Amino acid sequence: MQSYFFPYLGYFQLIDAVDIFHLYEHVSFRKKSFITKNNILDKGRKIPVAIKVPIAKKSSFKTIKEIEIQKDNTWKKQLLKLIYFNYKKAAYFEAIYPLIEKSIMRDETSLHRYNSKIIIDICNYLNINTSIKFDNDDMLDMEKALKENTEVLEEIKSKRILNICKKIGANTYINPIGGIELYDKDYFQQHNMELFFIEAQIEPYKQFDNEYTPYLSIIDVLMHQGKEGSQKMIKQHKLI
Repeated sequence: MQSYFFPYLGYFQLIDAVDIFHLYEHVSFRKKSFITKNNILDKGRKIPVAIKVPIAKKSSFKTIKEIEIQKDNTWKKQLLKLIYFNYKKAAYFEAIYPLIEKSIMRDETSLHRYNSKIIIDICNYLNINTSIKFDNDDMLDMEKALKENTEVLEEIKSKRILNICKKIGANTYINPIGGIELYDKDYFQQHNMELFFIEAQIEPYKQFDNEYTPYLSIIDVLMHQGKEGSQKMIKQHKLI
């Protein structure tokens, strides 16, 4: 998986479901993705509002590893202000805001490392003990070989996964449900690898007195459900 910015609950369900979770940076950076943005709830307008990481010199021709965060850190205080005013009356604000503040104020120039460490911060808080790997320079030779010897993009994606799994001695790969159209279980079985997809079963939860808005950042879940409530929700999924 790519290291998303404060990803939604289903992302953490996937982390919790595996023994080793790879945050992978040697793939193309996509401008319009959850790598640089997510959504929280605008309490007043009762609609999703974007939270973003400003990037220096965006380019889809770069890998995620090459992307750096804008050097001017004023955006961090502006983001914290946005979160503060929208969640200061949330049930678990006092417990959660210091965690979010610490994560946002982290001093990192690399987007990949910044997002990865935020994800690890949240996993540590929620007692998710999965081993998380975010430095993958040992995969560079494999990436070079893939691009030299494979012509079809979709086959590169499957081969990449197989190679990473074999390198760490894994015989099972779990992918988000969105990958069900991309990856073929038979193809993986032919290479002695089991493939499963994780399907989130997230029940609506109280978001102030608003109508429930799904798929928001983990920030929203933490603010309204707290540590124990979020831990319970993380277990609400199934493998198919």
